[in-house]
Amino acid sequence: MSKIHVLDEKTAGKIAAGEVIERPAGVLKELLENAVDAGASAINIDIEGAGRTLIRINDNGCGMSEDDLLLSIQRHATSKINSFSDLETLQTFGFRGEALYSVAAVSRMAITSCREGGQGHRVEIHAGKIFAQSPAPSIKGTTVEIRDLFYNVPARLKFLKSDSYERACLLKVIEESALANLKVGYRVMINGRSVYDLPAQTGELPQSAVNRAKQILGEEVAQSLLFKEFGELGLKLFLTPADKLVSVRDMQYIFVNRRPIDSKTVQQAIYKAYQNVRPKDRHPAFLVYMTLNPADFDVNIHPQKRDIRFVNESKVFGFVMNAAGETIFKNARPVQVTLPSKIDLPAPAQPAAEKLFTPSPMETFAQTVAEPLKLGDFKPKNNFTLRETEEPAEYVARPEEPSKIPSVPAKSVASPAEPADLVSADAPKWYRGPYHYLGQLQRSYLLFENPLGLVIIDQHAAQERVLFEHYLEAFEARSVKVQKLLFPVHVDLPPSNTETLLSWAGWLKTAGFELEPFSARTVLVRTMPHMIRFKEDDMKEFIVSLSQVVGDPSKSTETLKRKMVAMLACKKAIKAHDQISPAEAEGLLENMKKCKDGMHCPHGRPCVAQLDMKQLDKLFGR
Repeated sequence: MSKIHVLDEKTAGKIAAGEVIERPAGVLKELLENAVDAGASAINIDIEGAGRTLIRINDNGCGMSEDDLLLSIQRHATSKINSFSDLETLQTFGFRGEALYSVAAVSRMAITSCREGGQGHRVEIHAGKIFAQSPAPSIKGTTVEIRDLFYNVPARLKFLKSDSYERACLLKVIEESALANLKVGYRVMINGRSVYDLPAQTGELPQSAVNRAKQILGEEVAQSLLFKEFGELGLKLFLTPADKLVSVRDMQYIFVNRRPIDSKTVQQAIYKAYQNVRPKDRHPAFLVYMTLNPADFDVNIHPQKRDIRFVNESKVFGFVMNAAGETIFKNARPVQVTLPSKIDLPAPAQPAAEKLFTPSPMETFAQTVAEPLKLGDFKPKNNFTLRETEEPAEYVARPEEPSKIPSVPAKSVASPAEPADLVSADAPKWYRGPYHYLGQLQRSYLLFENPLGLVIIDQHAAQERVLFEHYLEAFEARSVKVQKLLFPVHVDLPPSNTETLLSWAGWLKTAGFELEPFSARTVLVRTMPHMIRFKEDDMKEFIVSLSQVVGDPSKSTETLKRKMVAMLACKKAIKAHDQISPAEAEGLLENMKKCKDGMHCPHGRPCVAQLDMKQLDKLFGR
């Protein structure tokens, strides 16, 4: 008997569905693409039960005849292409003829459609089999209803995430489609509540894109966008200026022939354009529209068509980078400054060139033992790799062997090479005192003298560590005192981010942040931890950043707690270029001495560097 056999149609259909749709958002994407391909100018979307219960798409497109309606649910049936060579001139989204067939295999689906001037028809399909057919009203367009998604594949249903997360994914798909197709109107209802009502934009770029972006990205971001159009690659860029960068990376959209895509080539080209003016914790918001000959890129390398491959990747990278740089710097505007009523004269300002962000070797070096960084231990490199998001470093303190802890007999006098503080048994291993404060270098680094030589402390990283351990201890001890805000803080977010943030509302309340929905795109913050004392703008920035951190539902509460506390510490710590008094500098050093890990910031970067006298002597040839 042969070991190889042909799968039955039912099994093959379920497997094919797995290639096209992995969650409700995948179904919605396919149906929206079909509606746009049908020439719709208005699309109504109704969602219930995070897409598991119902996804309904109604459009006013060209519709289908009865024969086409029955053919549309067959595998490999499509009106988009006739042969493989047609892919080189393809201008539509869907083309494989897999979408309706795959969705029908794992749901109870009903399609009602009518061509202009024709008779309407309706067909119901359960698990890939036609269940019923009937006439329908003669209303031009198509309505597709998907009910009980994955009801016949419980294994797939089991691996879906929380309702809030799945709703966020659905809204992200709608937002991408709406930004790609500006001349199409979108009305979105979720569980009977209106989330989006986006009228079709009749004007031309850039105003139509800005109007649509206001409702999705928020008015502040949309109004700040710089626009420039280029003939090559049909490139149209909308970029935030260097002084209006945002704290999250999820306001970045790339469209090729109106198809939303993920492209590291385009994204990194834009980041390269900002390289000398972008702080590491800020990101550009952008809309990139490209119009290319279909033969110049391949969209068929992935079943979901999110990834594409350009024929000439290096050309695209170079042109987008230069175009982005031209857009940013030729449209540069003076920073708006509001002077306070009382002006304190600042210290002499640095030259503008010194304020440009340049990564240092310290930021690419991770110390693995609890010892001060030796400046001669590594060679600086000319290229650095910066992490776009930073996570708290996992640190486990290593117990010191009693035999290796130096001690001093009572009433003994320490030698000049080993003063009493240097060998104190109750100090951490890295502490080599006594320390004498010398001053502040570039208002960023604290300089101390100790018996070994010169000690350099990164003031921001050091206070980050101190605050991180202080906050973390309070959170773990469940001793967070809560401060109720007199007036709730309104924080505007894209609806997709609002959903993910509110999915963690219960846990965040235990951490001192009480959040509640105000609208589809606004959350109210009613309380905050008493130890934080954020100003309103700082609170808004923190909540926006937090909305991205909590986006992955697979994170454990322990991971999220460490990330959140690290963010709090970073926001509250003194920054580079902040003035600090000698007393504050000495107090910071003393607090570092009490930390479990006084040598690294929560992200793993070193806080302290030691330059020994031998190294100094060597510099001067002594």
